[in-house]
Amino acid sequence: MSKISPLRQLANIISESVDKIEAEMAKANLEYPSLDEPFNPFSPGEGAAMAPTIRPSAALIVGACAQLSAIVNIPALTLYDTIGAFHVSSGIRVAVEGNVAEILRGQPQGLHVNDIAAKNGMDGPTLARVLRLLATHHIFIEVAPNVFKNNRISSMMDTLKSVEEIKADPVNKHTGTPGVAALVEHTSDEIMKASAFLPEALEKPAKGSLDDLSTTPFAIAFKTQKYGFDWFEEPGNEFRLKRFAAAMEGASRVDPPNAILSGFKWESLGSKTVVVDIGGGMGHLSLKIAQQHKDLRFVVQDRAPVIKEAEGFWKTNLPSALEDGTVTLQVHDFFTPQPKADVGVFLCRMILHDYGKNKATTILKHLRAAAGSKTKLLIVEQVVPYACRGSSSKFSAKLHIEPPQPLLANGGKASAIAYLGDMQMYVGLLGEERTIGTFEELLRSAGWEIEDVFPIPGSVHSQILAVPV
Repeated sequence: MSKISPLRQLANIISESVDKIEAEMAKANLEYPSLDEPFNPFSPGEGAAMAPTIRPSAALIVGACAQLSAIVNIPALTLYDTIGAFHVSSGIRVAVEGNVAEILRGQPQGLHVNDIAAKNGMDGPTLARVLRLLATHHIFIEVAPNVFKNNRISSMMDTLKSVEEIKADPVNKHTGTPGVAALVEHTSDEIMKASAFLPEALEKPAKGSLDDLSTTPFAIAFKTQKYGFDWFEEPGNEFRLKRFAAAMEGASRVDPPNAILSGFKWESLGSKTVVVDIGGGMGHLSLKIAQQHKDLRFVVQDRAPVIKEAEGFWKTNLPSALEDGTVTLQVHDFFTPQPKADVGVFLCRMILHDYGKNKATTILKHLRAAAGSKTKLLIVEQVVPYACRGSSSKFSAKLHIEPPQPLLANGGKASAIAYLGDMQMYVGLLGEERTIGTFEELLRSAGWEIEDVFPIPGSVHSQILAVPV
C-alpha cells in the first residue's frame, strides 16, 4: 500500500473537519456565518461558530490550510508574501483611521472609493489600492471596480459610532467602543513601528539588566527611556492613551464572559476565604466571582487612580459589597511587599506577561513572602505551546492537545495569536507570553510550584494553580 502524502493527509484533515462543522451546524438548523456579510454578534450562527463543539475543527482547518499552502506555494512567493505583510498592517491602519468601516456601515451594495474619500479626506485612487490589498486578504469586498463594501472581518473594525461623532471628538474616538478597532489601530501604529527595530534591540550590547528600558524596540522607535505605560501618559499622547485603554478593554473581551468561573473550583474555598486580586483594575473578575460565591471576601489592589475609579464601579454594580466588607479596595504597588496576610488565593490575571523574568520574579517573591502554607496562587494567562512534539512538562498534554500528523505540534497558523502576542509584549514592554516550561522555572525561582492547570474552553487563556514550595 502506498504511503499517504502530506498533501493528501492535510486535505483529509480539512475535509473531515468541514464535515464535522457542517454536521454540528445542521443539528442546530443553522448555516455557518458568511464571509461576505458584516459580523453580527447576536446572530445564532455566530454563536454556534464559537461553540466548543466547533472550534477544535475550525482550528484544524486553519492550521491545515496554512500548512498546505506553505507546501504547494513557490517558497520565494511564500517568503515575500510573509515579509510584505506589513503593508497589510499599514492598510488596516489606513482603514481604521479613515473610518472606512463606519462609512460603509449600512451600505449593502458598497460605495465607490471616491464617495468614501469624500467623507474621510483621503486620496481616492490611492485608497482604492489600499482597500484592494485588504480585499485580497478577505478584509472588505470589492464588489465592482473601485466599489467596496464591508464583510465579516472588516466590520469588526467598526467603532459603532457615526463619522460625524468621531470627527466632533477625535480624541475620544475609541472611548466606549467594542475596542477591536482600537486594538488593531494601536498594533498597526506603536507596535508595528517598534517591531521594525526588533533586530537593533537584539543586537544591542547587554547592559547588565534584563529590565533596561533603553533596549526595547519601543524605546528605540520612540526615542524614550520610559516604560510603555508611562510614555502613554506624556503630554501629546492623549489620543494614544485613550486608544490604548480602549484596546486593552477590547482585548479583555476575548475570554468567554464567565471564564474565571471555569477551571479552578472557587466553591472549594471555605467561607470568608480572602481572595486578593493583584493589579485587579476596578475588580471586574472579583465581581464575577463575588456574584456567584457570596461567602468569599475580596481585596482588589491597584494604583491610586484606578482604585478611585473602582469605588464607583462597585457602587454601581454591587453596592452592598463595599458596605458589608465583601470587597476592600486597596492602593498597592505589586513591586513592593504584599501587605495582606491570611490570604486564601492570590489572583493574578494578565499581570506577569507585562514583565520580563526579573520583574515577574519580584512580583511572585512578594506574594510568596506573604503566603501561608495553604495559600494558593491562580495565574490567568496565555500559555504558549511549543512548535515541536515531546514537551518534558507533565502539564503540556492537558494544556495543548496535539493535532494529527502532519500538522505542527502547536497547530501551526491556528496558534499564531500566541506568538504574535508574545512579540507584542516583548516589543512594547520587555514582557513575555510564556511556555509551560518557562512558567515552571519562573515560579520555582520565586518559591512556588505548579499544582494544576486548567485550559478554558473558548479562551486563549489558561489558569495555572500554584502553591508555596
